[in-house]
Amino acid sequence: MTIDRPLHVLALAAALMACALAAPATAAAATSEHDHDDGTQTHGSRDPDDNHDGDHEADHEVDHEEEGHGDAVELTAAQVKQAQLAIATAGPGTIRQTLPVFGRIEAIPSRTAVVQARFPGQIISLTPDVGESVSRGAVIGMVEADDSLQRYALRAPISGVVVERMASPGEATAGRSLLRIADFGEVWAQLAIFPSQISRVSVGQALTVRGDDITADAQIDWIAPAADHGPARMARVVLPNPDGRWAPGNTVQAEIVTALIDAELVVETRAIQQVEGQPSVFVREGNRFEAHALTLGRSDGRVTEVLGGLAPGANYVTANSYLLKAELEKSSASHDH
Repeated sequence: MTIDRPLHVLALAAALMACALAAPATAAAATSEHDHDDGTQTHGSRDPDDNHDGDHEADHEVDHEEEGHGDAVELTAAQVKQAQLAIATAGPGTIRQTLPVFGRIEAIPSRTAVVQARFPGQIISLTPDVGESVSRGAVIGMVEADDSLQRYALRAPISGVVVERMASPGEATAGRSLLRIADFGEVWAQLAIFPSQISRVSVGQALTVRGDDITADAQIDWIAPAADHGPARMARVVLPNPDGRWAPGNTVQAEIVTALIDAELVVETRAIQQVEGQPSVFVREGNRFEAHALTLGRSDGRVTEVLGGLAPGANYVTANSYLLKAELEKSSASHDH
């Protein structure tokens, strides 16, 4: 999957690479002096060949130690702000056991209305078209009554969007519906619950509904007493929809919470990065961000249990931690060369 990076993120990455390229020279000088001292103290009484091997081992050990401390990135406060790094504190949390189900978004019947003429006649005008918004009480057309030849206004019965138009000017009203208006400020998510699942589902149960680039926490409002079509019964969820992102007809996935498990230490799952093949989070100490390898337990996708590798109360990076991982990889690559 390709992820577009904002310009400020690319700028930060370039700045960090420049710092990383400058660091090896300083680190090499410090390592050389340190290696000389270690070689003298540890292998002073051995023959030259042994001393050579010993110095090589000491060099390797010091390099490894430097690499261990190098699993960190130092950033200024300005760089942290520019990278939009978010910080959270590791602590106890709750892991949810969930039941995945699927469904669709539907308009709420009580939030729809049809426009009809009060008296039979000829339609003089019918202003709004499909997709246009109307306000309750607004004049949306005119009709000339057959019996009196007087004209009267058609008004919108509710505020909403015209979703269907069934008549045009010049036609007779003939007791039919002229327009259909729907208010999508709230919608239903109708979720299919199969017989093997129904014992784990009840009214009032919490759940998370996921659509196209939108997520909402809600609860089950009603469960159908019987299946309408097929074996599944429908569980209904009311979703606020002020911006119209939950579109009727769209399919959704939901995770119904069936149990809550307390965990002594959790981190946000999005914070976890694979560093040198180990699941890790970046812990902040001042302006230093160090990768801590973790032993993980259970997860519900939102948070993950930590069994080892992290102390309670540690401040770790959640959002944009991938930037720190990328910088470590660049530093490692330049060190290898």
